[in-house]
Amino acid sequence: MVKINKQIIKINEENAFSNVSKLVDEYKQKHPDCDIISLGVGDVTRPIVMPVIEAMHKAVDDLASEETFKGYNADGYDFLKTTILHNNYKDLGFTNEEIHISNGTKTDATSILELFDINTKICVTNAMYPVYMNGANILNRKIAILNAKEENNFIPNLPKEKYDIIYICSPSNPTGIAYTYEELKKWIDYAIKNKSIILYDNVYASFISSKNVPKTIYEIDGAKQVAIEMNSFSKMASFTGLRCSYYIIPNEIYKDINKIWKKRITNRFNGTDYIAERGAEAVYLPESQALIKENMLYYKESIKRLKECFIRLGFTVYGGIDAPYIWVKIKENIKSWELFDLYLEKLNIIIIPGIIFGNDNYFRVSGLGKRSDIDKAIERIMKYYEK
Repeated sequence: MVKINKQIIKINEENAFSNVSKLVDEYKQKHPDCDIISLGVGDVTRPIVMPVIEAMHKAVDDLASEETFKGYNADGYDFLKTTILHNNYKDLGFTNEEIHISNGTKTDATSILELFDINTKICVTNAMYPVYMNGANILNRKIAILNAKEENNFIPNLPKEKYDIIYICSPSNPTGIAYTYEELKKWIDYAIKNKSIILYDNVYASFISSKNVPKTIYEIDGAKQVAIEMNSFSKMASFTGLRCSYYIIPNEIYKDINKIWKKRITNRFNGTDYIAERGAEAVYLPESQALIKENMLYYKESIKRLKECFIRLGFTVYGGIDAPYIWVKIKENIKSWELFDLYLEKLNIIIIPGIIFGNDNYFRVSGLGKRSDIDKAIERIMKYYEK
C-alpha cells in the first residue's frame, strides 16, 4: 500500500483557521437567526477599484483575439514585473530576472523552501502565521520556534545559534506590530554574519504609516545579500478572490540563484493568469492608487476604533498602527478557545484564538470587516464588559 505523507496528517486541525469556520458553521445551524459579526479571518470587504476592474475586462477581450491572446507564462509577464519594480523598488537596482509573479503569498511562503537544501535549519517567531510552520512540516523540513516576549513588543531577540532560514512577517500577522529600521538591521547583520536567508513576508506594507518602519526590507543596507521579500495584491487591492503575488530574489544572494529557481518554476507552475496580471498592473494607475488609499484609511480607521474600544475596557492591546490587526491580551482567567466560545455565544462575534498563532493568552481582532459591522461589534463588546 502506498504511504501517505504523515506530515500532512499531523497538522493540528483543532488549532487552525478551519476549526474556526467549522465551529461557526455549527453554531449558525443551531442558531439560524443570530446576527454573527466576524472580527476574525483576515479577508477584505472593500471591492476591487473600478480602474482595475476595467483593465481586467479589457484583458478578457484580449483573450478573444488571435492577435492578443495569451497562454502559459510560468514566471509572470514583463509588463507587470517592470511596473512593480518601478513603483515599489525604484532606484534599488533590481532587474526583471529578480522578480517572480505568483498566485498568492500563502503559497509562496512555503514553496520558496524548495530552493534550499532539505537539511537547512529554519526558524519562525512566536506568535506566527501558522502557514510557515505547517508548510515547512509538509515539506519535511525541521523548524524551530523563537519565542517573542511581550516586554520586547513581540520582536524576538537574535538567536544565539545559527539558523539558515528565518521567517519574518512585518507588519506582523497576528500581532499587528512592524519591525523598525533599527530592529530589521540587527536581523540583516545576523544573516550576513551567519550566511543566512531572511524570508520577509511584507504583504501588509500598504498599511504602514510609521516613519521608522520601512516599506521594503531593501531600504536597509545589506538586505539584498540576505533577504527574499514576498508581497501580494490581496490586502492592498482586494485580490483575495483573484490571486496575484510576487517575490524578489536578489542576485546578490547566490550566483545564478534566479536561473536555478526558474528551473523549479517552469517544472512546477504554469503561471498566474493574464487577467489577474493586467489587473495588478492597473493597481498602480494614479486613479487606482487614490481609491486604494481610501480603502487603506477605511480599514485603519476601523482597527483604530476597535483598539480604542479594548483599551477603554482595560485590555492590553498591541498593533493596529501599521497593520489591520490588533493582538489583545485575555483578561479573563481562560484560554483563547474558551474566549472564542464566549464571544460567539454571548456576543455573536467571531475572534481568532491566539493559540492558532502559538500563544494561548491572546486573541487576534481584524479591522478588515464592514464599518457598520465593526461599529455594531464595538457596541456589543462595550455593553458586555460594562454591565
